[in-house]
Amino acid sequence: MKQPESGHDTGVVVGVGIDPAAIGEPIAAIDPALARSVHEELLEALTIHGRVVFTSVEDRNGFVDQIAGLPSNVGKLWEALISSGRIKLEVLDPPVNPGLAQSLDVQEIAEHLGRRVDLVLLEREHAELLGVPPDAFSVEAPGGSPELGRLSTATRTRALSRARELVDAPIRAGDNREEIWRDRLAPFVAVSKSVVIYDRYAGVHAARRFVYKLRSRDGLTWLMSKIAQYPGRRVRLITAVMEEDAGRRMDAEVIADGLQELRWSLGEADVMLDVILIPDGAKRFGHDRHIRFGERVALALGPGLQTFSTQHADETVTVARLPIADARDRERGSERNQLRPPPEGWITNRRSAQG
Repeated sequence: MKQPESGHDTGVVVGVGIDPAAIGEPIAAIDPALARSVHEELLEALTIHGRVVFTSVEDRNGFVDQIAGLPSNVGKLWEALISSGRIKLEVLDPPVNPGLAQSLDVQEIAEHLGRRVDLVLLEREHAELLGVPPDAFSVEAPGGSPELGRLSTATRTRALSRARELVDAPIRAGDNREEIWRDRLAPFVAVSKSVVIYDRYAGVHAARRFVYKLRSRDGLTWLMSKIAQYPGRRVRLITAVMEEDAGRRMDAEVIADGLQELRWSLGEADVMLDVILIPDGAKRFGHDRHIRFGERVALALGPGLQTFSTQHADETVTVARLPIADARDRERGSERNQLRPPPEGWITNRRSAQG
């Protein structure tokens, strides 16, 4: 087997299979501070980039039992993130037999997991038996997937390193928005039931397009049409209203009408759009804009959704990872100044609800 260089390309969300024995590897007995550092770094990576996958219910239960045996300062970190839902423990259906803990055949792992899991994390001795050299972070299974590595060096594996790089990379002038969606946004929508869009001008652009019928470039409509491909998603839009825009009314009624027409343009898609309207003003609505994918990650974009208003990006845009707590604080700060909506809300998501 070869060390990974340019084989199987993973995205911003990585399917991670974990051998239950790996979580109980006795790093803490050697160096408690190192053990805590290893687990904190892995948990940070998994909360943003990971889908934790087990080959069977038995393997998942064994993993939970191993967590209970960890030093309390480390075990509590795992337990808090699992109980809050920030890390979900999935089980393959149908289950795979033998599971990771019993498997000593790399070819068998590749055949059973290569299309379902991107990265397999193993206990140190088990990793060596499967061909991971002591001085390597990981190796590729036959066919390029999955990548095999040790839990103790998980954050240095190719899959998780690439995921971080994809999130942090700028959107460059000329980049195709369809590729940005496929590689960088859709994977987060797929694992997030809710999306928050915090964009001061998103409502204005929708009103220009749907109310005033201007040939206005509008990234929100494009993004909503993409999110609508994932049934059951809930989108919360926090945007501003203004007195006017180039002599045209841009009050709450006009913005709401534009957003209602945008919602109707999605047809019967199973997506909920909740609208929060904020009076414009620097003290009420900051200049920064972001998209938050549930509790996974919040991405700050300088130009906001207008980044996606054309097929190819007009300019290079910096993408900054915003801490979830900071994104929530920003959202709450604006929401405290929101306009009171009508009893039925600013928009309705079902035509049958219209009067």
